[in-house]
Amino acid sequence: MFIILAGVRVVLGEIVPAFKGISEKLVKNAKPALDVPVTFTFAPNAVLIGFLCSLVGGIVGMVIMILCHTTIIIPGVVACFMTGAAAGVIGNGVGGIRGAITSSFVNGLAISFLPLLLLPVLGSVGLGSATYSDADFGVAGLIFGYANKAGGQVALIAAVIIAVVVFYIASVLLTQRDKRKAAAAPAATDSDSATAEA
Repeated sequence: MFIILAGVRVVLGEIVPAFKGISEKLVKNAKPALDVPVTFTFAPNAVLIGFLCSLVGGIVGMVIMILCHTTIIIPGVVACFMTGAAAGVIGNGVGGIRGAITSSFVNGLAISFLPLLLLPVLGSVGLGSATYSDADFGVAGLIFGYANKAGGQVALIAAVIIAVVVFYIASVLLTQRDKRKAAAAPAATDSDSATAEA
């Protein structure tokens, strides 16, 4: 934990100033994209809670698979730590201790069952015994893999185009929302100060 948090501080201390130069000289308004351990410094206790609850969720998922006599996905400790701890930090920020426990436990279940659902698709490309434990890979793999199975390359290309369009529209909408919030914030501050003076 200490080594990871120290590494995060080093990465933030080095990469963010480097991106300032990149955003000014090479790519205008570039922003650094950093991995989830960046969130760990905000709530170190939630990191530990998130990891443990995610691991418990993965073990519960494994027990369910044993009882259902399906393929058994053993929870990956690294995936439970990285994504479970991040889920714990974000859940803690939104819903306190209850949010940290719930979000990381659900993350543990997700990274157990998504690879199980993904196995039939991976089998079609010769990777039947391989699993990938991160939830983002599982969701994208399910969408694109089953689109390919349903309609071949045409359906796969259509799914990729639809995904690009959806993400583009979502980014435009989020950017507009942020601009509206930024524009509304100074007006609210001015009205608050005018009220205080009155």
